[in-house]
Amino acid sequence: MITPGFLAAEDAPGHTLKQKELKQLRKEIKTLQKNLTQQQSKKSQLQEDIKLSEQAIADNARQLFIIQQQAQQLSEDLSILNDALSQQTKNLVMQQQLLSSQLQTSYAIGRQEFLKLLLNQQNPSTVSRIMTYYDYFHAARQKQIEQVNDLLQSLDQDRQQINITSSELREKQYQLKQKQQQLDKQQQQRNELVAALDHDIASKDKQLSNLLLNEKNLTTLIKELKKTMEEMAASLTQLPTKTKFKKQRGKLYWPATGKVKNLFGRWRSIGQVKWQGIIIKSRAGTPVYSISHGRIAYSDWLRGYGLITIIDHGEGYMSLYGHNQTLLKEVGDWVENNEIIATVGSSGGLKKSGLYFEVRYNGEASNPARWCKKKRR
Repeated sequence: MITPGFLAAEDAPGHTLKQKELKQLRKEIKTLQKNLTQQQSKKSQLQEDIKLSEQAIADNARQLFIIQQQAQQLSEDLSILNDALSQQTKNLVMQQQLLSSQLQTSYAIGRQEFLKLLLNQQNPSTVSRIMTYYDYFHAARQKQIEQVNDLLQSLDQDRQQINITSSELREKQYQLKQKQQQLDKQQQQRNELVAALDHDIASKDKQLSNLLLNEKNLTTLIKELKKTMEEMAASLTQLPTKTKFKKQRGKLYWPATGKVKNLFGRWRSIGQVKWQGIIIKSRAGTPVYSISHGRIAYSDWLRGYGLITIIDHGEGYMSLYGHNQTLLKEVGDWVENNEIIATVGSSGGLKKSGLYFEVRYNGEASNPARWCKKKRR
């Protein structure tokens, strides 16, 4: 399922040009996906049902992710407001104490004492200084009163904003609860479909046939993506001038937190098919990050890999992120290094959540462990 990306605002002419090239690219990728589906020798109804179920889950999971981000921001805003309120309250107490001290001093001196000082002075310059002193004293007291009033107004505004933000946060938390319940129900229905599919392909022959078909689909997709991106290179905005992907070998972070299961090059359980990537075991909903800057070349559901995102890093390098719960970027979007592009899931028929991750060069799989060394916290 292709989900809306988050594109930066641009000037009108450039924005129009970009929309045209994105439309062209997305049309090419959509045609590619359609052709790939039609080329499958056998289309399982169970596979199609799982696809539709996981796409529905992805839509809800994406909304859940956005609501979670909004709730987190509201929580941070509320914390800042409470800190500000606390500081303002301290300031108010301090200003009130200063004003009280000034009022007490003014009362102690008294108006009559002030007049006596003036009448007892013979020197005009001394009188002038006393008048100036009392003017300053009166102005300082007036300023103190104004500051106290301003603080009182500010405190009132802060309290109102805290009430509004708290109400919004409670609403988001309610939405989260409702959305999570809906997601859990959809996940249960999806699990039943996966169990039925496992039963349908219980024999080793069927499992092998299924794996071979899945790998063929992915290989075909990558080959066609590379061809499409190269053919459209002249009309597409090129990759920004940054550190080339090949120079980042061994310096990159793994795309998600969790236990890295390096299966690359090993035989799969039924033999005859080797792993082309690795699995990062992680809980559903965990953010998936791009390992380097690039452009989204594919963002959709693919048999055997579920919801998958493929990033073109230029010069023949691509990275693949499969079995996601939801996809947060769209074909043509630019992504930066360590930008969230998806969330971990179990789409594509997995029983447990985890991220499937590959690195490819000119279509050939490269051991991800040679590229990624740094663990995320």
